[in-house]
Amino acid sequence: MWLSIAIAFSLAVGFASPCLAGARQISGVVTDTLGRPLSQVKLELRNRNGDAIAQAITDHAGHFNIAPASPGGYSLVAKKPGFKSANKIVTYPLGAAATVSLTLGAETALSIPVQASLIHAPNGVSTTGANRYTVTAQDISNLPRGQNTNMTDVLAQMPGVAIDQNQQIHIRNTEGPQFQYQINGVMVPIDINTNPPFVSMINPMFVKQMTLLDGILPSRYSYATGGVLNIETKDGCEQQGGSASMYGGQRNTVQPSFQYGGCDGKFSYYVSGLYSMSNSAFSSATPAPDAIHNSTIQGQGFGFFAYDISDTTRLSLITSVAASNNELPNQPNLPPEFGLVGTGSYPSADINSYLDFRDYLGILALNGAPAPGLTYQLAYSTHYISQAFEPDNVGELIYQGIASTAFHSDFDNTVQGDVTYKLGDHTLGAGGYLGEYGVESDDNSLVFTLPTGPGHLTPVRVINNSNKINLLSGIYLEDTWQITEKLRVNAGVRWDRLSGYTYNNQIDPTINFVYLPRPDTTLHAGFARYMQVPSFQGISPGAPAAFKGTTGFAGSGTVNPETEDDYEWDVGIVHQLTRNISISEDAFYEYTKHYLDTGQFGDVPIFAPFNYKHGYIWGTETAITYNSENLSAHASTTIGRNMQKGVATGQFNFDPDELGYINRHYIVLDHQPLYGAAAGIAYRWKPWDFSADLLYSSGLRGGFADLESLPHLVQVNLAAQRAFHVPSVGEVTNRITLLNIFDRTNLIRPSEGIGIFQAAYGPRITVYDTLTIPLPALSK
Repeated sequence: MWLSIAIAFSLAVGFASPCLAGARQISGVVTDTLGRPLSQVKLELRNRNGDAIAQAITDHAGHFNIAPASPGGYSLVAKKPGFKSANKIVTYPLGAAATVSLTLGAETALSIPVQASLIHAPNGVSTTGANRYTVTAQDISNLPRGQNTNMTDVLAQMPGVAIDQNQQIHIRNTEGPQFQYQINGVMVPIDINTNPPFVSMINPMFVKQMTLLDGILPSRYSYATGGVLNIETKDGCEQQGGSASMYGGQRNTVQPSFQYGGCDGKFSYYVSGLYSMSNSAFSSATPAPDAIHNSTIQGQGFGFFAYDISDTTRLSLITSVAASNNELPNQPNLPPEFGLVGTGSYPSADINSYLDFRDYLGILALNGAPAPGLTYQLAYSTHYISQAFEPDNVGELIYQGIASTAFHSDFDNTVQGDVTYKLGDHTLGAGGYLGEYGVESDDNSLVFTLPTGPGHLTPVRVINNSNKINLLSGIYLEDTWQITEKLRVNAGVRWDRLSGYTYNNQIDPTINFVYLPRPDTTLHAGFARYMQVPSFQGISPGAPAAFKGTTGFAGSGTVNPETEDDYEWDVGIVHQLTRNISISEDAFYEYTKHYLDTGQFGDVPIFAPFNYKHGYIWGTETAITYNSENLSAHASTTIGRNMQKGVATGQFNFDPDELGYINRHYIVLDHQPLYGAAAGIAYRWKPWDFSADLLYSSGLRGGFADLESLPHLVQVNLAAQRAFHVPSVGEVTNRITLLNIFDRTNLIRPSEGIGIFQAAYGPRITVYDTLTIPLPALSK
């Protein structure tokens, strides 16, 4: 595999020497840290010796054009009085339709107007034809909770994204873990998505810009292709200094945080951190405003460090750590199922169980442009994640018949490489991925032997441990061909292989067309085949045999899940209706084999994967945005269904009657509502900023075989913020946020459904306050 990558890289380097036809100028835009264009910015293009060989000045829209005399790698430097200078490594000529963006940090505090919509419609589409929904740091700040918004709540404002219990999301009706993160162009190990998904590892604070790619993805992506969330982190050279915030309010919420960046010559850094306490660890199991036994203590830290080895080579390091200790919410007044020797009355509201998480990530990347039109990236990632369930032995035995002390962990190491080469009207790409995912599951359980009989019982202990090395590898080739000025096509193929708990290898083709009939309209259509891999952490091959003859036994069936095989078609249009209004429409259909789902099957709240036999997914997404100087708004609607038939693995997780029904009928999966909508608005009036957003769901599914439709869900959030100038401190802001202003009781999940054994409700009306003060840049 890696030999193929090396050959592709060598061929690309060998082709790099001829001059490229059709050389273009270097074009781009310069903005401030709020995203506003800057005019009269002086730009210098410097060669490897640091000599200025070309100059330009930005126009009123921040645009510039500059061209050197010959192809090569250069340093582009931007300067403007009152702003800190910025520089970026560029390669001339640029790739097709590529532009350069630079951001200048102000030497004094900037006022914050509403310049961009909260959530943009697809910005055209990506170069390869995928749907592209983009938000910036300012867009996130415009949301009612600003940078304290959960990442999943940010994503829920995008078309095709639905929110579930415990901050889980579904993109285009896929199961929660079936999407992946990419940070600064490097794929994050796929096991960063857990279920329940504690996404404190990825939070909006360190986001400069992030883009959700879905639809027909290029061949570079595989394994979890519901969508790719590409995050560009903040950089200390672009925005020096930082801020400190205190966020708190109802539900015993206290969350201090900070962020800070700096730059020293070729070295830049950005760090952030937060500590959080609240009574909102998981979705509440009751409709009351305050959950029973649901406290959490969390911490998260992030760092991005970069060093420019030369004008065309950068070495960077990303580090992140997250930890949380969480109570599991209780339901009161449950009837006991068993009697336990030596105990009397034990109310279900008093059960004291915990689910704790630890997450550590490191990414080392080398990026370069050694020759005109040639770029490469090599990256190594290491990641460790664990989930530990500490049961209340008495309570769990009385009400469930099993109390499992469970520890599941995944330690992985991945290597990935990508190379692109611009050859005339073709942009060629090749790369590979190799990941080692070492999974360990240690379950120490107390259960009762069958038959139980009446009276008080004495538990017995069952040990069920397993470990496995899962190897995931793949290589790809692709070409983006600019056929005419209006038409381009992306075509590619990749080969992937998985071994460990599951074995499969698969060849997947991709083709996607992009056509611009006029400058303000973009059409795209394509097809792709994908291989999706199961979540490794929840697999426990020895469980059925270990628990046979006890109250922990679920049944028999195929234990190890299969990979999912998808065939997807997608078509869409994006149109700039006026200077202020853009609209988009997209539709897709997907045929699935061995569709992967997860559920809490059993009594440990660590979700396990299983497969349906076959099915199909369809959906449509409509989005509209409006932008003006002081007002922005967005709205989107989603319609879709996920229909599956038959259970291929994990049959022991279903009651016999339900299993028989699913094997005979298509059922509606409970991942997204039939109808969903999101909307938001932001307005600036003098020193005040006002914002609001809305989520609507026609309801998920529940009950026997998910035949029951749940009630509609509506949540409206509001916020108001005022800026104050404090001498010797700078601009201090205070924000008041109200969640669920109508105090609706929103049932997300019922207590019965496929893989669901406890009800989940959305938040009731909650008031928060955020105070933010600036931190000055370090003086040299």
